[in-house]
Amino acid sequence: MIIIDIIFVISLIIILLANIIIRHISKELREIPNKTKLSGFEVAKILSNKLAKEEPHIIKKHGKYLDHYNYERNVIKLSDEVFDGENVYSAIVAITVALETDSEKSKIAKSHKFTAIMVLIAYSIIILGAILSNYLFIRFGFIIFIIALIIEVLVLNLYARTEEDIDKLWDFINKNKVLEPFEENKEYMSIFLITSIARLPYSFINYFR
Repeated sequence: MIIIDIIFVISLIIILLANIIIRHISKELREIPNKTKLSGFEVAKILSNKLAKEEPHIIKKHGKYLDHYNYERNVIKLSDEVFDGENVYSAIVAITVALETDSEKSKIAKSHKFTAIMVLIAYSIIILGAILSNYLFIRFGFIIFIIALIIEVLVLNLYARTEEDIDKLWDFINKNKVLEPFEENKEYMSIFLITSIARLPYSFINYFR
């Protein structure tokens, strides 16, 4: 059974590393202006209008790293710094969130909510196990958390399954002129997709805001 504990610790390390990477890059990109002079709101609006079957409502919410798309309400929620920001960081975050409005990629947003609920359940079971001094409960909570992380990792493949899909994605973003310079910042968009992994431990907060 100790293998479960080891895998859980490894999962936490992966999440910690993802947070370190995202926070480090975010700090750098906040200092670089988006030469299109589009705000995060405008970037999300341009892309989502072309991807979604029905135009989503875009709102500003206070808080950091909780930018997401609620597919049930068809609402894009952006933090104030992303909503109003005209830097590369704001544009990239708005782009990654807007991509989830694509009707062909509906499984992405659905999976994010599913894993968020799984994490909340995992916390509840772990706490209950601690109260009852029942380590079987605690380990069961660990297992649910680990599965949630694995699902989030697999979800990354839904954005683009093949090299051709990746090229089409880059071409779509580039043609809409929402980020300049595009080529210099293209790789950062790939990195920012792991934001869902970094925020997994607190992603359930999205659905109470």
